[in-house]
Amino acid sequence: MSGEWQVLRRIVAIAGRVIDASTGKPLSDAQVAITAMPAAFGKRLKFAAIPFGSRWDKMSERADRTRSRADGWFFFMDLPDGSYRLQATAPNFGHRFGKVEESAKVSRDGQGQIKMAVVKLALQPTAVHGKVTGPGQEPGVPLARVRVKGSGERSFTDSQGKFVVAGIEPGTRTLIVSAQGYRAESQVFTLAGPGESQTVNFTLRRENG
Repeated sequence: MSGEWQVLRRIVAIAGRVIDASTGKPLSDAQVAITAMPAAFGKRLKFAAIPFGSRWDKMSERADRTRSRADGWFFFMDLPDGSYRLQATAPNFGHRFGKVEESAKVSRDGQGQIKMAVVKLALQPTAVHGKVTGPGQEPGVPLARVRVKGSGERSFTDSQGKFVVAGIEPGTRTLIVSAQGYRAESQVFTLAGPGESQTVNFTLRRENG
């Protein structure tokens, strides 16, 4: 009987991947937690918590909590049937990402085998985006340097003058734009919290204008 239990414990019930919503790249060491669950799993967790006492709440690896691997993947094993709610955060990145929640449903086939649920958790980075244009009717300015004063996050505009600077700590910040042949400009913007995004556009003046 104990051998059969060990086999069941190795069955993946929910598999998923945590990614950066702006780039699609995997995020490692993100915290993934089950925040809503069937009553049967809730009872199991209560019994599992007893040996750990006050340490239980601080544990990052539990039956209902895990962290994403280097490739962004995570797994929850041997869950009872029912509906689950998963939440992902990136505490090791400060407040540079928001949080995201997704639902998953665990069920079994006619032979009683778990039908694995697969979810994608895309964390929205705290970011500023916009467009840099020239004076008058000039089109977007390509390859303009865009940086956040003091913290160093930076990017460059594309061929249409558009830019995104992601992974910024929330707060009131200053954005500086510079490009060859133009005068540097700056603007103050505010990101209210993790995962927030602001649009900041610039119109640059010619150096000899």
